[in-house]
Formats: sequence, structure tokens, C-alpha cells
Amino acid sequence: MDLWDWQHNHGAKRQILSLKPVDFQDINGWTVDDQAEALNALKKSASLQGSGDRPFKFFQAALDCDPIRARAFFERYFSAYSVAPPHNLGLLTGYFEPELQAADAPSSDYLQPVYSRPADLALAGPKDAIARQQPPLTAGRRTDGELVPYFTRGEIDAGALNGQNLEVAYAADPIDLFIMHVQGGGVLQFPDGSRRVTFAGKNGHPYTSIAKLLIERGELDAGNASLDTLLQWLRADLGRAQALMRENASYIFFDMLPNGADAPTGSLGAPLTAGRSLAIDPGFHTPGLPIWVSAPDLTFDGQVFARLMVAQDTGSAIRGAARGDVFCGTGAAAGRIAGRIKHDCTFFVLTPKSE
Repeated sequence: MDLWDWQHNHGAKRQILSLKPVDFQDINGWTVDDQAEALNALKKSASLQGSGDRPFKFFQAALDCDPIRARAFFERYFSAYSVAPPHNLGLLTGYFEPELQAADAPSSDYLQPVYSRPADLALAGPKDAIARQQPPLTAGRRTDGELVPYFTRGEIDAGALNGQNLEVAYAADPIDLFIMHVQGGGVLQFPDGSRRVTFAGKNGHPYTSIAKLLIERGELDAGNASLDTLLQWLRADLGRAQALMRENASYIFFDMLPNGADAPTGSLGAPLTAGRSLAIDPGFHTPGLPIWVSAPDLTFDGQVFARLMVAQDTGSAIRGAARGDVFCGTGAAAGRIAGRIKHDCTFFVLTPKSE
């Protein structure tokens, strides 16, 4: 089990879902959605079935399916169930792949290191004290036979990892780099071309939302909070911004994807599809399966958000039976879309029919 899987609870104890069977025709929007887009996203996961230890049998049928038959494919191979979360409604947010100016070597313009995963970063097991503390830590470093907390964001920014040759690149802007940490990956734009980086691990400390901190302190209006308003606050005073960002002790490490990677990858290793790839809580849902998401108050691509998606990613902040994070694409425009999504939603899970 690799670091991503462990830290994002793919192996976590399954939670109990409250489900009610429904007919596909009773799902509002089912007959007008373009399920071919969801089928194409599913095919990206299906193409990786040989590397999985539990490939779904319907994957081959998905690979063979003509997109024009997409709706019939899902109705043939799946049953639909409505999800009843504890508090009646779920929550849908958005995420994106940011683009950052970067260089291979440090200079006066490029001072922010992008780190790969350190060799001394070790996963915390159930017998480790740091895994039982509150809040629990998912990783640490071994010292005298004991696993102790790994360096925090503030300690790493102060040079705790200097001299280990972990730098895969240097970013120009500390705020842009922080946003890439929150999103879990990004596109580094070098003078000679672009390269993608993806999540390789984290220091084990829990994530703290700096936007939530600002709202609690009365410095950001909850009703107007978005990525744009957060960035405005951060860019108004870099010193205050850096102090605030250090309050999020969580720190992300990255792998450079091969040249030519034309899309970011989710936790399953499959390329993500804007508007169709969904990050979910794997404690409740099986990664790789389709999920219908309806958010009546959200307009997306000019339409009310009611569409079939594929669970292809996870995130440390995505917790709950009807909690989803929709991938919105790459770049600043996608970031503006993602930053404005915080809407009530309902889930319908599609489970494979028994053979």
C-alpha cells in the first residue's frame, strides 16, 4: 500500500451508507445528461485495470462500448441508489490544477522549493503514539526507534529539509506554491516548456483551511468567500500571508510526471476529466465507480449541475457520505470556477449488478 493510499484512507474501514434503490428514469436529469462524457472518464480508469488488484468486470464492457450507447451501458451494468447522508444534504466543492512559473535552479526570481518525498518520511501505524494523539498524525520520522511528528510547514519553510537534494523545481511565487499544495498537484511552467507534478505524500499533519481561519477572525466575509477573495487578501500583504499559510501545518510532496502527460492524475492513477472526475471519501464510496451528483443551485457549463461523474480521486478534506469535490480543469479560469463552488448536493451511487 503506497503513501497516497494510506494517507487518504483507501484502506480505511468501510462506513455504512444509507441507500434506497431508485429507477434511473426517476433521477432528475438522467435522460438529458451526456453520459458519453462520463463513459469516457470511466474508460480512463478501465484502461488501468491490469494494474489493480480488484479490477471491475464491467471495465472491459466500458472499453468496448460505443459512446452513443453510454446511457444504455450504465443502465445495463449498474443499479442506482439514492444516498441519505446524516444531515439530509451533501456538500459539493471544486478543485483545479494550478499553473506556476518555475525553474530548474534557484535564483533571485525562483526561491520557493518544490520538494519530492523525503526518505525519512514514515507512515504512522496503529501502534505509534502520534497516530493515537488528537488530532492524529498519519506520518512522522523515526528517531531512536520512536515515530515523532514530521516537520511542519513552518519548519520546512525555515529550512528543515535543506541539503537533502529533494528539490524537483523552484517556484517563483510562494502563494501560488501554497495553492498547489492545497490542490495536490499542478503544472510547472519552465522557460523551455511545461511539466506536471502530482501528489507524492504529505508530512502527516492535518490540513487547516486558512480561508476558514480568516472567516473566524472576521477578515473574510463568509458569504463572499472564494479563491479570488482569498488571493486578494494574501497578495495585499505578503508578510501576513506567509504567517497565515504557516498556520496550515500540512505540507505536500510531489512527483514529476513524465514529459507529455496531457492531464493530471487522480489517486487511482487515471487522468482526470474536467467536470466528470469526482473526489470522494473512500470510507463510504468505492473509488472507480460512477456517482450521479445533483446540485440544483449550481450552474456549471451553462447548465444546472446534474450529471454522472466517476469517483477517481480523494482528498484529506473530503469526508462524508455525500461529500464531493469536482475537478474543474487547469489554469486560472478553472480556479475561479472551482473557488466559487460550495453548494448543497445529493448523491446517487451506481453499483455494479451481480453477474
